Parts: sequence; C-alpha cells; structure tokens
Amino acid sequence: MAVSSIRKTALLAALCAALPVAGGAPAHAAAPIQLFNSCQDVHQAIPIARDGTYLLYNNGNIFTAYCHHMATAPAEYIDLARTGQAVNFSQYTAGGASPGTSVRTAFTKVRVDPKSLTVDIGDLTFATSTGSLRHGGTTVTGMPYAVAMSCTAQPNGVGNVDLQDTPFRVDNAFAAGGFNASGSAAPSANGQVVNLHGGGYCGWVTPAPALYNPFNAGPGMHHLRVSCAQNGVLPARRRLCLHLGGPSGLTTQVRRERGRVLVIVRHNGRPVAASDIAGRIHAVA
Repeated sequence: MAVSSIRKTALLAALCAALPVAGGAPAHAAAPIQLFNSCQDVHQAIPIARDGTYLLYNNGNIFTAYCHHMATAPAEYIDLARTGQAVNFSQYTAGGASPGTSVRTAFTKVRVDPKSLTVDIGDLTFATSTGSLRHGGTTVTGMPYAVAMSCTAQPNGVGNVDLQDTPFRVDNAFAAGGFNASGSAAPSANGQVVNLHGGGYCGWVTPAPALYNPFNAGPGMHHLRVSCAQNGVLPARRRLCLHLGGPSGLTTQVRRERGRVLVIVRHNGRPVAASDIAGRIHAVA
C-alpha cells in the first residue's frame, strides 16, 4: 500500500476512534505510531494542510519542523529563535582583493532534510542579504549559512550559527578552504552556538568538507549536519527533537479534548507530544 494511502487510512481510523461511543464517553485508541515522515507526507494525506509547525518522525528521530509551501512544494525548516543582523548570519568581508561593501546574509529559518537532519545552507528562502562586492569578475550579493570569508589575507570574515532555544545542536566539523586560508570555528559546550572567523587571499571557513568559493548560494547545498540537543524538549516553544533510535515503545492515542481531536504521542508510556490529526503541534511534554 502506498505511503499516502497508509496515512489516509490512519487518519480515518483515528478520527473514528475519537468519536463518542454509544454511551457518550469518548473512545481512546492506542496503536503503533502513525506519524508523518515529512511535510510532503502531510500534504499527500491532507492536501488542504496549511503552513505551520508539524510533528514528524523519521530515521529514529521525533521532532518538530516548520512546513512551508504546503499548497505547492512542501519543505521542512528549522525555525531559528535567535535572529537579527548579529546572529545566525554569514559574511564575506569586503576589502583587499574584493572591493565593495561586506555582504552579510542573516537567516530566520534554515531548510533541513527530515531524514538526515542536514541543513541546506544554500536555501535563502528565509534570509535577507545586505552589501555587494566583487570577487574577480563576479558580483557577490549573498552568502550560504554557516560561512565566513574574506580576501584581505586576514581571517576577518565572520559568521554565527545559533541554535539556542531550538531543540537542535550542530553535529558537524568546520574546515578552512581557499588560498592562504586561515580561521577558526568556536563551538559552545553544548554545540548549539558556533562563532566563525575565516579568510585568506581568498579564504573561508565552512562546514567540513570545505566548499569552493562559497558565495551566491543556491538551494541544494545540504552541507551542515544537526542532531537532537541533549535536552531537546522546549515545552514553552512547543518544539522538540528526541533521538529514539527506532519506533519501539512509541505509541499514539487519539482522544477528544474540548471539542478537538488530539493525537497523544507516548514513548515507553510517557507522554512526549500532542498534535492534531493533521500533525500540527499543540504541546510537548
């Protein structure tokens, strides 16, 4: 049976199980997990599903992701809590062999593959860029995520990755590339923050392995691995990421609360999260 058919069957069964029985009390159903693996799964099962934060299960991880373009081309994003020009940005610092103004790209969400938890650093859907400079015969106007670059013979290119107040951490080494390259990547103790400095003539620091001429990014650069943070549960923000290793012990219970049908997800009997039938998150334990 196709995945979409399985999802639709599960949804119909869950809805029926949640309806009042003859005596008027709500019925409860415990069953093997029937969570969505991706935003595309949600769209296939529920074509009218809207953009928002959904609960997904893939490759041993249960996590929340922001589903974007649900009506056309569903895609998963990590919703960054720390945003602004001084956080979650990449910069190509102007000067030396690259005249112009420093190009800084700041991100509010980053694209993530739900199976590998690898960030597409070239997806600029939720990013804004300032500045413009020349790199040889090329005009540079944007930078991928988690990159610091310059052509001043000094590591004065800067960047920042900050996953604080998300349930994720960086799970990737960084490397310098280019000519006379130098720089550093300084991760925090919990792996959620990495401060970058990179440069050369020209040189850069990117997630390892080092990319070549990492500027003017485009989608398809899955190059930064993340994983569930040690304490990847944020009840106040309705976000979580837990590595369970497999579906063993993971069950769902469908129930009606205040006129809503909710799916209660449990792991080894302990509540983990609650979502609606479409998978949109309502609460995490």
